[in-house]
Amino acid sequence: MNSLQASRSSDGGLVAAISSRVSGTSGSLDAKLLHPGQPRLQPGRPAFVRLVVPVTAWCLLPIALTVFTVIGFGGGTVHFAGDFHYAFWPAGQRVLHGLSPYVDPGSPTVTHSIAFVYPALAALLLAPLALIPHGVADLTFAGVEIAAMLLTLRVLHVRDWRLYGLVLLCPAVYSGWTVANVTLLLGLGIATVWRNRERPLLIGFVIALLVSVKLFVWPLALWLLATRRYVAFVYAIACGLVLNVVAWAVLGLNELHRYSRLLHALTTFEERRGYSVIALALHEGTSHRVAYAVAWAVAAAGAMTCLALGRRGRDVAALALAIGVSLLATPIVQLHYFALLIVPFALVRPRLGLAWALPLVMWVSASATLRPWQIAVALAIAGAMVVIVLRRDPLGPVAMGNSSKQRGHTPLPSLDLGLVPPSASSVATGDVGR
Repeated sequence: MNSLQASRSSDGGLVAAISSRVSGTSGSLDAKLLHPGQPRLQPGRPAFVRLVVPVTAWCLLPIALTVFTVIGFGGGTVHFAGDFHYAFWPAGQRVLHGLSPYVDPGSPTVTHSIAFVYPALAALLLAPLALIPHGVADLTFAGVEIAAMLLTLRVLHVRDWRLYGLVLLCPAVYSGWTVANVTLLLGLGIATVWRNRERPLLIGFVIALLVSVKLFVWPLALWLLATRRYVAFVYAIACGLVLNVVAWAVLGLNELHRYSRLLHALTTFEERRGYSVIALALHEGTSHRVAYAVAWAVAAAGAMTCLALGRRGRDVAALALAIGVSLLATPIVQLHYFALLIVPFALVRPRLGLAWALPLVMWVSASATLRPWQIAVALAIAGAMVVIVLRRDPLGPVAMGNSSKQRGHTPLPSLDLGLVPPSASSVATGDVGR
């Protein structure tokens, strides 16, 4: 009997020791998981919070903003999809009826910023949309713009779903689809160029198409030269000549002079009202000549830097600078133009992070009547986005992945430089998950 009791006592002690050991381990694990001062949550609560907050911020909020914007414009004085409604659709109607899409430079539509001032190719491409009823066409084109922005991230291999909601909250993107301009489609075109950067004929044609629709993105051709894509550059020049000769021949060669006069009139009227360096200089009291000189000097410096970095194989940085030169060299910069910077920014920042607060902060500069400080803030934010791209793309092979081998570049022995996590660069170039 005594031996049996001793055995039970021994077994009980062993069980107690094991139980104490397990309990101690669990307690230490809980202590490691909880930060100092963090309250203990009931089972299931943390997972619920981690799900609800991102879904609300990056899914429900963008959807609500989109829906309420479309509904809210119905009773306002500003028409929804204003650029398309007042400029694109009427121009398409005139083209279909054999008339000129361009109004007289003295027309009130110029002073109200609703005149159609795009090259002939844009007029021809937009003409089929005029076959759709006006209101339906407005909604359709705005929807195409939203889809273009989301597809841009997809083309860039951005897999963080939160960014798809965040970009719809950015004021530049919001402005792009609410006025229904072509800017977000240009962004998709730039993303397509990057995705197919080793296919000279395709990217040459796409760049020629983009420049023929919106002239201010001509520095994309500079990017081709900077990155030694000479064959693509030749294709871009050739395709651009063919596209424009055919388009102006169809529209009427006499319309070219009318278009240039209208463009000059709009530039004279708009150069003080946008987010350009010229507008900021004019607001600060400089002369017209000095304002343009400053803008061209800064743009020239950006172009030289683009060429220098492109020669070193830093393709992403060169692309960001080419887009920056587009914004610096043009006298007219609207808020939605800044959405183009999302393309190189997403390449180096394919996951949600603090840096993505920059395009959201630009809401402070969103105003119908701009003040000098708002222009300065918008330009500073754009500059900060470019700087981040430059820092996150320190060397070409890091951002380009295996495409450097295809072009004859010698990759560095180590890709982990501390500035660009390999996972981010791999996702940015699409080398992961193909």
